[in-house]
Amino acid sequence: MKRFFLILMILLVTAVFGLLYLPAYLSASSIEGPTIVEVPQGASLSYVSDLLQQQGIIKSKLWFRYQAKAKNVDRSIKPGTYTIEPDMTLDDIFELLQKGQQAQQIVLTIPEGFTLYQIAERVEATGLASADEFIEATVAYYTEKGFSFDTSKLFYALEGYLYPDTYYFNVTQTAKDIISRMSKQMDEVFTEEYLKRAKELNLSTHEVLTIASLIEREAYHDQEMKAISGVIYNRLEKTMLLQIDATVIYAIGEGKEHITRVLYAHLESSNPFNTYKHLGLPPGPIAAPSKKAIEAALYPESHDYMYYVLGDNGHVFSKTYSEHLINVDKYRKMTNN
Repeated sequence: MKRFFLILMILLVTAVFGLLYLPAYLSASSIEGPTIVEVPQGASLSYVSDLLQQQGIIKSKLWFRYQAKAKNVDRSIKPGTYTIEPDMTLDDIFELLQKGQQAQQIVLTIPEGFTLYQIAERVEATGLASADEFIEATVAYYTEKGFSFDTSKLFYALEGYLYPDTYYFNVTQTAKDIISRMSKQMDEVFTEEYLKRAKELNLSTHEVLTIASLIEREAYHDQEMKAISGVIYNRLEKTMLLQIDATVIYAIGEGKEHITRVLYAHLESSNPFNTYKHLGLPPGPIAAPSKKAIEAALYPESHDYMYYVLGDNGHVFSKTYSEHLINVDKYRKMTNN
């Protein structure tokens, strides 16, 4: 009998705790900074709850739906661009969704293969922050998030770590907010499957992003990315210099300027990014890689090619240096005509 009453008391205390504290916990937002949410025309309660949970704004979409239905919010959701603040409760969010409030927003589009400096310039063009502020914020973010890769030979701490995509920001958001969003997007793209695959290849995330950035800058089109990746792995395996022009261009411009023509003098540069002089991978990424480039870096095409040169519609691959010289000669004749 005593045991029965003990169990009953435990259940009673658990129930009281749940009734008193669980609703407050589930009703509080879990975001660290202002977050913009796009609710399209005709969006259902299910769509909105999924969206809010994906962005980390709510802890439970089931609790959100339950509360919304109880307060008849599910029938009065209006489309709009909403700014959700960290201290907002579910009631605050419900009020916003019923008002159809339009927050002033700025669209930031970052093309695949952009360097961090180019990203900073694009941010400055939107008026969200100056290029210098943005670059300084990347250094602070590197320290704050505890990244462990060595930056001593890099031009920019987070080169290759900000995912190229189209983003929507509020005019009140800071350079740190932008960097955080882009960095988190890269984390979402670099899935657990990708992390597992990198481990299988005995590569760090930094090395994978480095390879992916080389592929991004070298590939003429997406279809040849895995073939180029295969060449990179083949040359690394045979301890050959990668001899990738994109790394020389990045080194000469110090991550800022993109020269249009690589000269023999450029190939003699001692910069650690010059893969004509230094074996192995450069010290870090040279641009922001796309998901396709990251996937190509993780799943290279298996072949015996060691060289490639630009042809009519993409790169022409060859297994031997003599074959490569023939292809180079063809390219030169093609460009001179």
